[in-house]
Order: sequence, then structure tokens, then C-alpha cells
Amino acid sequence: MNTKIYLVRHAETVGNIENRLTGKTDFKISERGKESIKLLTKKLSNIKFDSFYSSITNRTMETIEPLAHLNKKEIVQLEELGEMDFGEYDGMTWKEVNRINPLIKLNQIETNEIVGIPKQEKMEDVAERMQKCISKIINKNRGQIVIICSHGVSIEAFLRRILNVPFNQERKKFCQHNTAINELEVNQNGQYNFIRMSDISHIEKTLV
Repeated sequence: MNTKIYLVRHAETVGNIENRLTGKTDFKISERGKESIKLLTKKLSNIKFDSFYSSITNRTMETIEPLAHLNKKEIVQLEELGEMDFGEYDGMTWKEVNRINPLIKLNQIETNEIVGIPKQEKMEDVAERMQKCISKIINKNRGQIVIICSHGVSIEAFLRRILNVPFNQERKKFCQHNTAINELEVNQNGQYNFIRMSDISHIEKTLV
């Protein structure tokens, strides 16, 4: 029996609005983010989830908390589902980063990867820990329906790893907007089948 995974990015935060590198640093959900949580909850309210997982940040837990309440389930928080650690620049605005080293943003525009920050986590390490963690979750919840709330870079790194697509390709397809839904089925051999990727149909009207 296949395992169904819903992999969701957290709702918009104040840090997102301020254009910050919101890695390990946690920020409060914005007012628009709170509205998107309501829309996400409505979108997925007809699904009976067996298990709930999030990173250890408040922004991920709060995003799926209403759904967990509907399903009368607890949220298991795992550090491995966290966002990329942006090292010494974690929590800074891009304006501050550009003052220190403008090449970091220029490289990100060109390659879609953030590199060159002192003590930052490597992209391949993010992808690896995400894959290992999600594989463990799948093995623990065989044949069930699971929702996982994580972060933009981490989700994209995981999806690109399992599909073997470099970061500089198909940017729009893999871009993870806040509360974007990725729906996957995993068979007994560990093979992934994508049902939808980066779905934001529930909040598109609010983005206009």
C-alpha cells in the first residue's frame, strides 16, 4: 500500500516580509500568513491525516496546527526538517548581506543557490538530512497519510534531490511559496510519484 505525503512550506512570516534570510532564526507569522493558514486548512480539511510533522520552529508548527486540531493529532517536531542554517548571516536582511558581500546575492540570482556565507550549511547537506528524515517518516507511517511542514530552501533541496534536477533548472516549477503544497505517493520500493508540486491555488487570489 502506498504512503501519501503532503509536504508544505510554512506560512508567511514577518521575516519574509522584511526580506531576511530566515533560516534557523524564527519569526512570527504575518497577518497575511495567518489568513493563508486558514485557506490552507480549508483546502486540506477533507483529508484524514494520520500523522503530523514539522520542524522545531513555531512558524512551521503554527501553519499545520489547525489541521492537527481538526484531526485530533499531535505534531511531532524534528530538527532535521529545519531550514538551511545561513551561518553568520542568519536572520539578516538581504540589504545587510549586500553591504557585507554583494557577490552572494549575485550568485543566487545566477545559480539559484546561496553560498559563500561563513559557517553556513551546505546545500547538499540540507538535501541529505531532509531525505534521510523524510525516509524515516515514511518507514514509520507505511500506508498512511502524512503531512510535513518545513521550509522553502529545505523542501526545494529535497525535491530536487529525489528528482535529480539541479538548482539552476526549472526555477518556477520548484519555487516554494508560503503554504505551497507538494503531494507525493511513495510505493513499497521507495519510489516517488508526484501528484502536485508547489500548489498555491488556495492563496492565488491573495497574491494578486
